[in-house]
Amino acid sequence: MKLKSSLLALILLLVAPILASAQTTSPAAPTESIATLAPPEHPATPEQIREYLSLTKFVENAHKAMTQMLRTTRATSAPYYTASFWDDMNTAILEIDLVTPNIPAFQKYFSQEDMAATIAFYKTPSGQRLLAAQPFIASAAGDILRDAGRTVGMQVALKHKDEIEALTKKSQPATPATTPPDKSSPQPK
Repeated sequence: MKLKSSLLALILLLVAPILASAQTTSPAAPTESIATLAPPEHPATPEQIREYLSLTKFVENAHKAMTQMLRTTRATSAPYYTASFWDDMNTAILEIDLVTPNIPAFQKYFSQEDMAATIAFYKTPSGQRLLAAQPFIASAAGDILRDAGRTVGMQVALKHKDEIEALTKKSQPATPATTPPDKSSPQPK
């Protein structure tokens, strides 16, 4: 049971940043960082937050991400994790309450007025279009980030090529010099 809890905790730790970034948008020119925002006088209500999370399909998207991560983990896991283990893990993931623990975080930064306006926007055709487009935009952004990272990685590797090669050679064990065959022993024909 402890193993299941540890694996579930690992999966949640890996998924949480993905979910958080999928739900946030940055203003073009923020005037203050999120860390310095004062809590609202009238925080969003739990009902508003639940409606927002429902409109944005937060739980559905979180479950998809966690299930995909579980599939990936399963594919590379040790063979002694049985099919029933993975079935139980998937069931446990789908039963996690992902909404209630997030309510205080939203209340810390969103007022009732902010949340009402956000919900109203997501109910408009433009809001619905944004929700429909977000997965595709996130996928394109991921591709762009991967390509940019690969390009920068190659550029930096080329810049340090000589240094890397020298250290690679230095870290490899020396191979004994090849000795000529012994003339006294018979040679194969």
